[in-house]
Amino acid sequence: MNINNFHLQNFRNYDDESIQFMPGINVLVGNNGQGKTNIIEGIYYLLTGKSYRVQREHELLKWNQQEFHLYGDFIVNHHKVFLESHYKDRKKRVKINQVPCQRLSDFVGTINVIFFSPDDLIMIKGGPSERRRFLDLHIAQIRPGYVSILNAYNKVIQQKSALLKAHIERSSKYAQLELWNKQIIELSEKIILQRIELTNRIQEVADQIYVNLTSQQENLKIYYYALGKKEFQEALAELPELLNQKMEQEIERQMVLVGPHRDDLHILLNDKPARLYASQGQQRSIVLSLKLGELELIRQEKGEYPLLLLDDVLSELDSFRRNYLIKFIESSRIQTLITMTGAESRLDDGALYHVEQGHIRRER
Repeated sequence: MNINNFHLQNFRNYDDESIQFMPGINVLVGNNGQGKTNIIEGIYYLLTGKSYRVQREHELLKWNQQEFHLYGDFIVNHHKVFLESHYKDRKKRVKINQVPCQRLSDFVGTINVIFFSPDDLIMIKGGPSERRRFLDLHIAQIRPGYVSILNAYNKVIQQKSALLKAHIERSSKYAQLELWNKQIIELSEKIILQRIELTNRIQEVADQIYVNLTSQQENLKIYYYALGKKEFQEALAELPELLNQKMEQEIERQMVLVGPHRDDLHILLNDKPARLYASQGQQRSIVLSLKLGELELIRQEKGEYPLLLLDDVLSELDSFRRNYLIKFIESSRIQTLITMTGAESRLDDGALYHVEQGHIRRER
């Protein structure tokens, strides 16, 4: 999968700018605050419908503007694809080859992308929500219908949460909670099964990459805990009874306590929690292994590698890990966009672009 051309209008610090990318490695160089990351963010937003930096679209608007427009030309399986994303009047509109998509799930996954930045260490050090997000974003790209399932589940959780906080008779609340719980059971099974499948597949690939990356006798293990249990079949079997048992407690605390929105991905290094025992270097190796594992899984699924976006990553890696990553990219012929500051050593190969104050100029 390749991006040929990308255009930004009124996005972040860009007025109206186009950039033509080349196959292989593309390096975006410039001082901090010039707009390098904004290009990466714009491409990611165009392909996934979400920003990895903010939650609200209006924060992506250029100052004093009311709308932004992103579009690009891509190649997937030797076919040209034109994608558009237009935000106006607090609404997002997306198109594939100029045909409007009614749902975001019809759009996400058309072109696959993997994003990696130093902030991704939060996947190891942060809370369960970060690790669930990692799983869900990947599944959404290879299983488009998953977006609809996840949205339906989140809506049910919101409705149930509102009911728990509502001032109505307890008998009426119990009856309505049972109805919401039935939907939670149905949707939870679909979410958990897909998360389990991805966890098992990425575990096998990422562990081997980690061994190659570290050249050490360390093992990386990843387990998905559904409803607090390692055995998901047991968790699914107990889910209906658990929802009934927790109903009184949910009413008292006015929050939903049971469901895959509280699940976690356990990442172990040598059978110990990486969050607690892995060094900073080991954590970087784990995240890099997971990201490269994602690349490999998408290649297995789609027959070609996705677009790879690296935002200020090389400066955070030691020379061995940096060289391993670059060799992996080059040998796999993955089109990659890399941001660097002017103070960093530049890569000898690949197209080179200078970014300054929202303007892009190709230098090589």
